[in-house]
Amino acid sequence: MPTYSHSQLSTYETCPYQYKLSYIQKIKMDTEGIEAFMGSMVHDVLEKLYRDLKMTKLNTLEELLEFYHQCWEKNWSDTVQIIRKEYSAEDYRSLGAKCITEYYKRYYPFDQGKTLGLEETIYFPLEEEKGYWIRGVIDRLTLLNGSVLEIHDYKTSGRLPTQKDIQSDRQLAFYHMGVEGKWKDIQEIKLIWHYLVFDVELQSLRTPEELQRLRQETMELIKTIESDREFSPRESPLCDWCDYQGLCPKRKHRVVTENLPPNEYLNEDGVNLVNRYVELKEKKGVLVGEIDAEIARVEEALLAYAQLKELEAIFGSDHVAKIKMEVKEKYPLKGDPARRALDEFIKSAGKWMEVSDLNPWMIARVLERGGWPPSLAKKVKEFATVEKNRTITLTKLKERD
Repeated sequence: MPTYSHSQLSTYETCPYQYKLSYIQKIKMDTEGIEAFMGSMVHDVLEKLYRDLKMTKLNTLEELLEFYHQCWEKNWSDTVQIIRKEYSAEDYRSLGAKCITEYYKRYYPFDQGKTLGLEETIYFPLEEEKGYWIRGVIDRLTLLNGSVLEIHDYKTSGRLPTQKDIQSDRQLAFYHMGVEGKWKDIQEIKLIWHYLVFDVELQSLRTPEELQRLRQETMELIKTIESDREFSPRESPLCDWCDYQGLCPKRKHRVVTENLPPNEYLNEDGVNLVNRYVELKEKKGVLVGEIDAEIARVEEALLAYAQLKELEAIFGSDHVAKIKMEVKEKYPLKGDPARRALDEFIKSAGKWMEVSDLNPWMIARVLERGGWPPSLAKKVKEFATVEKNRTITLTKLKERD
């Protein structure tokens, strides 16, 4: 039966093409971003902390940090990628140690409730009739005061979400659905996020109505996924961290060329084509700019010649340049200090409704028709400014017999 997870759904929302490669074609990549690697190591340490506590063993902070560094050394490999080149592997390693240290000091001696599960797998039907199921893994489940169930999730993200973000978070709401009804006498289920980089705890509750709305939204998203036939790639700032860049039509040429030696890079066909295309576009821009400037100078000379000779048509070998002079009256627009005075004058003359809430275009049209008394028209025209505009129209001459 079709089964989905929060990370699976989020992958589609981020990039349908990445979803296709990962969940449909099931292509596994060897690379891993260092942010994910560091987060995994920190999770392992916190899992050990609470697992040992269930056996009544309370690790010291020093023991946990030693375990963290052992895990780092054991699991580190060249496949771990650092995208932000301004930071080193040791910078990320130190950040993970800081997360563990601050968490330890904040919650020591870790007697906030009874741990019911660690890395607890959930699996529940989103809608049994449709056959869709949701799966996930809860970092830690805690029972507080015998009636409050807490769902804890550890985050090593460098971004701290707002409370609004937390309230709409789908992942822990799924976990809420997955554990609901599993234990008797539970009166409340709390969702708790530990943003370890910031040493911040965020909490949220979900109402039955919110959970039902999430079910409907998730069903709609699944329908979109299952009806998708293209799975087109979608670029975003997250592309730099994608493991599938070497397979993506929007990124793979970059991956192929970025590690080439300079002599090979400059001879690569695609690089050469783009560079040549840019060169030609830039040349075209320069030429167009020069031509436009020359046209403007010739137009100015033509208009000056027409005015000097009192001409409305100037003949060339094959074309005639027709000179047209337009005089337009422009009335003040909203925001112009003169507009309010014009408003009041039109209203006092009883002509407000004829000019569509004092539309400047309508005023000019009404005055052109001569429908207002000359004295009123004259007063209104005092509010206008006169704008002269000369245009040149080229017409091809007919061939002479």
